[in-house]
This record gives sequence, structure tokens and C-alpha cells, in this order.
Amino acid sequence: MTTVGRRQVLQGLLAGVGAAIPGATAAHPLAQGAPRPAAVQAAAAKAKVADWKPEFLDAHQLATVQALCERIVPGALAARSDRFIDALLAVDTRDNKQRFLSALGAMEGEARRRFGQPFKSLSEAQQGEILSAAATDKPGREDWVWTPGTIMKQPEPGPPKTTPRDHFDNLKQWIAGAYYSSEAGAKELGATGQMFFASFPDCDHEGGHSG
Repeated sequence: MTTVGRRQVLQGLLAGVGAAIPGATAAHPLAQGAPRPAAVQAAAAKAKVADWKPEFLDAHQLATVQALCERIVPGALAARSDRFIDALLAVDTRDNKQRFLSALGAMEGEARRRFGQPFKSLSEAQQGEILSAAATDKPGREDWVWTPGTIMKQPEPGPPKTTPRDHFDNLKQWIAGAYYSSEAGAKELGATGQMFFASFPDCDHEGGHSG
């Protein structure tokens, strides 16, 4: 896949075109970074080098990301999504880096609370249990929906909070964006190598993806 092609797919996946990718939003760091062709090009190139080494994640964090890749989007690790994510994070903003690490820490903390082991050391079933619980949790901020028969007045927002669902969605968008903008992921969504469709078919992995 060309660099321009990968950047276009990222923009599509995370800016509304890729509605088939659950949880994709224009507010995610990948969507914010997609218009920067130099960053995408550098990250894609770094992910392919034979002597690759992480620039941002430490060894434990990288192993956790790799485990998450396989649980959230099977095939993402083979597509080197972990490398692509690391390279983009290395040049991302301090806030985006912190949110990513906080999301990793949340999954790690839940793994130790439930099973007394780091997330990367758990069985597939145990990892799936943690991710399923996070994916079905309520987000910290929910859209207000008016109920007929009540006063049409949006309630005052409460203090901001971040839930396991928010952490899961953050990680999922990083991994889904990295995978589906790779050659393997784009082909799965119907890319021909010459063009990308304006909308994508549903993913048909056996058993589906987490969340």
C-alpha cells in the first residue's frame, strides 16, 4: 500500500467513512494525526525495518500492546500494528501519550486485580474476560437523550470521569486504525490496491472482534 493510501484509509476509518469499524471517532489521536503524511510515512517505514526497536513503549508495555492486538483485532500483530502504533506515539502529543498509557495501565490493573498476573501473561480466555467487561461498561460521558413526557432540558454535566469502557475504546481505535490502514487490513475491507471504497463491508472474522 502506498503511504498516501494508508493515510487516506486512516482518515476514512477515524473520521466517519469507516463506520463499519466499531468505536471509530474523529476525536481519536489517529484521526488527528492522519492528515500528517510525514508522520504516517515514517511510522509505516519504521514498522518494516529488520532491526526494529520500540521508540516509546518499554518492553512490558509493548508486550501488553501485542497481546491486546491479538485479542481486539486478530491479525493485527502479524500486520505489525504494534510497531506502527509505537512509532506514531513517539511523535504524538504529551496528552495523547498519557491517555494511551493510562488505558494500558487500566487493563494491566484489572488483570492483576482479577487474576494476580500482568495482562500479557493471562490466558486468552482471561484476557477476553477483561476486555469484554470493559467493552460493555458505560462510557464516562453518555449522550443525553430526551424522554417524551419529560421537560426538554439537558441536565448539567457532572464531573468528568474515565471508565474502563473509555480506556477500551481508546486502545481499540488505535489497534483497529493501525490494522485496517495496513495492507492486510485494507484488503480485508475491500481495497483493490487502486482505490478505496467510500464505505466498507462488515468485518467477517470468525467470532468477530471484541466489543
